[in-house]
Amino acid sequence: MAGTVNTEVDMANEALAHLKEPAISAFDKSSTAARWFSQHYHKRRDMMLAKHEWDFALDLVRLGEDGAKPAFRWARQFRLPHDCLRVPLQTEGGRRDGAPIPLEVMGGKILTDAPAPFHLRYVRRIDRESEFSPLFVEAFSYYLAAGAAHVIAGKNSLVQTMTQEAERVLSEARATDAMQSTPQLEIMPEVIAVR
Repeated sequence: MAGTVNTEVDMANEALAHLKEPAISAFDKSSTAARWFSQHYHKRRDMMLAKHEWDFALDLVRLGEDGAKPAFRWARQFRLPHDCLRVPLQTEGGRRDGAPIPLEVMGGKILTDAPAPFHLRYVRRIDRESEFSPLFVEAFSYYLAAGAAHVIAGKNSLVQTMTQEAERVLSEARATDAMQSTPQLEIMPEVIAVR
């Protein structure tokens, strides 16, 4: 599903519209807004992508074992893809009904006892705005507006309002995404099951 923006400047202008501020034409030094977006846009984009398992940002890969072994605790390590922003719950075989895989994410690697190849489901960096879903565009525009509100509009009250709107749309996205897939089964640890 295609989003509703084509460039990072389009995305920034969505945020500026929430703040009732004039649009910008580039991330340059021509205005306070342009400077703010130039400095903060990419970091805030990655932060918003990492907040949720956005359908358009998920990817599946099989990772080969890294040559070096972890010093202790785990039997194997696998290097994360360069565009990985977050590793959600991993399950055996990558199946939705698979048992959770114990692991740690550290230093750009997954440490685990799971065998190779490791089936990784992850949230990846998306740097083409045309791939953003409409719900992401809405949530991200409010998230950008919340970050920029004080500096650009000079209004602290807008920070809270924009943050609340971003969270509202994020909740809507979670509900919508939940309806598009088979629900994730609740995994009951053996200790609880025995009780």
